[in-house]
Amino acid sequence: MPRTNIGDEVRADEPRGWLRSLGRTEWAALGVTMLFWTFDGYETFALITTGPASLRDLLPASGLAHLSQYFAYLLAISLAGWTIGGVVGGFAGDRLGRRRTMIGAVVLYGLFTGLSALAQNWETLAVTRLLTGLGIGAEWAVGVSLLQEILPARARTKGAGLLQGTFSAGGLLVSLLWVLFNSSQTVSWRYIYLVGVLPAFLVIALRRAIPESRKWTAQRRASARELIQQLAAPVLRKRLGLALLVSVAITVGFWASSSYIPTYVGALAPGPRASFYTGWASALYNVGEIAGCVVFGFWAERWGRRLTTVGYFVAAVVIIPVVFLLVHDAGTAVLLQLVAGYAAGGIFSWYTVHTPELFPTAVRASAIGTIFNLTRVLASVGALVTGLLASVVGGVGNAAALSAVVYLLGIGAVLFLPETRGRPLPS
Repeated sequence: MPRTNIGDEVRADEPRGWLRSLGRTEWAALGVTMLFWTFDGYETFALITTGPASLRDLLPASGLAHLSQYFAYLLAISLAGWTIGGVVGGFAGDRLGRRRTMIGAVVLYGLFTGLSALAQNWETLAVTRLLTGLGIGAEWAVGVSLLQEILPARARTKGAGLLQGTFSAGGLLVSLLWVLFNSSQTVSWRYIYLVGVLPAFLVIALRRAIPESRKWTAQRRASARELIQQLAAPVLRKRLGLALLVSVAITVGFWASSSYIPTYVGALAPGPRASFYTGWASALYNVGEIAGCVVFGFWAERWGRRLTTVGYFVAAVVIIPVVFLLVHDAGTAVLLQLVAGYAAGGIFSWYTVHTPELFPTAVRASAIGTIFNLTRVLASVGALVTGLLASVVGGVGNAAALSAVVYLLGIGAVLFLPETRGRPLPS
């Protein structure tokens, strides 16, 4: 039956219809981006999961009383690296190509994650996490652009949701290894970081299998000034501003609340069982996040990008205060991470699904890198403020719950962005 409009073209009514539309190049793009996004997630959640344990090992006795504050410093420093790496990597991706930029970024974050295992004090760990963040931020921007420019129209949203889900799968891998390595041991956190060196070797071994975007190669290489001028055009400037507000809600909401879940759950189960509950809390959060990310792509195709995003924001506004204010039992708090991960983690698929459809090929990586990573500055401040507020408002739980109000900003902003369901990727 002939298709009558663009919406029909991008809608796969059969459950596996979008998979059948993939050829060799598309499968290669999906495979390599999913692999390295898994390690993006691994490197990110390695800090969240092992942060308290690593600081107990590295801090002097006088600093242990301020552990949550030092953890906030580590989060803020890592996010600063993401910010710089994402913006620079986005522009590099538009100037030098998606493929070359991605390979360099993966080598960078893999190398410095491995070096994190050798840290002998918290300052050294902070430096290696800063440099790891540079690579993660750069790889994120070009990976999304590469995949979305190669996938056929009917596969974009599903592939984007699946891609974001692999980021969470990396977090799940951290949680499982944390349990396997016996998280109660002093050196277990070092083993987690040693595993994180693998992508540096894998990307070199697989470099010939990584395709370049034909959409990018067909474009004239714009200078940095030209890229900025294009983004400053009225239509794109408005989209960039609104998308940044949505990004603020997503990132600040996550880093100021969800990133403290392991610390909060550990406080509910003091003693030798704290690490056990912390590991399982992170694992279930990531299971929920994987489900939320993957399902986001299917909901976005059926209900639209904006309505799906609003639904996830509303769920996050509800579940975060419930977890941090109403639950005082470690077991219940662990189980609720499935819901928290689905909402507050699954919303990250907005980046991979919606943002590539808002900008043309010439500036896509730059725009995505800016949107996803520039807001990390505010997110780092949010993480830092949560740590500092904990002693003022009665603990990490109360401080983290307050941050849920930022999701309301995301609801307002996304409603003013264009609905891109059924539209072709801008060229």
